[in-house]
Amino acid sequence: MIITVFIVGFVMAGILDLWLRKKFSIQKNEKFMDQYVNKLHFVFEILLCAFFIVNVAVRGFSGKYLYFVLFLFFGLVFAIRVVMEYVFKKEQRKFIISLAYMAVCLTCAATILLFL
Repeated sequence: MIITVFIVGFVMAGILDLWLRKKFSIQKNEKFMDQYVNKLHFVFEILLCAFFIVNVAVRGFSGKYLYFVLFLFFGLVFAIRVVMEYVFKKEQRKFIISLAYMAVCLTCAATILLFL
């Protein structure tokens, strides 16, 4: 069941990405660091990653709950990205793509939670 959620999530994200980029004429990032709006955004994501790793290591999540927390984590990362891109780079409309990814991650997390 978890593998199905992963596959459907990746396919949904890919289709949404292509469709939204075409519809709103959104350019892809040229470099990896282009995905960060500014240094503060970069620091937020690094701190969130560190918090996630420490949380998983200390609590020792396992099984389906780990996948739920993982999708929730990615949903939170994309939520922060949506806010930062909307506030600082609204004219580029990249926040639309991040919003779609956030929705896919939270949908996958809710699906896994249903089958826990």
